Amino acid sequence: MLSRAATAIPIAATHSSDSSGLVATLAATLHTAGLVATVLLIVTVAVAFYLFTCVVWPFGKCRRCKGVGKFKSPFGCAYRHCGKCQGSGLRVRLGRHVINHLRAVRGAGENSTSKGKRS
Repeated sequence: MLSRAATAIPIAATHSSDSSGLVATLAATLHTAGLVATVLLIVTVAVAFYLFTCVVWPFGKCRRCKGVGKFKSPFGCAYRHCGKCQGSGLRVRLGRHVINHLRAVRGAGENSTSKGKRS
């Protein structure tokens, strides 16, 4: 006996003609927009927190010497200073570089304009 792959049910019986598909699409879009807004809020808070910590603690450990500031000689008797941090064991964090750059740009903009003078 042969069977058909398709059924004899009309499309109108399986899909409603009202706007429920539009409502479902709109609901999915709003849900996605809510997720995007939540992710943007979390990222904004994380960046603000990182920049705040860069203001409070501008230095991190040097990556080359791991914050020690010196290296042992192969025989273990002498030390030499780290060339990257000049023996301090510290480095300026990336966020602090950004803050310093923004302050320099703002300061250069304020100094370049003549205040109160007209030509």
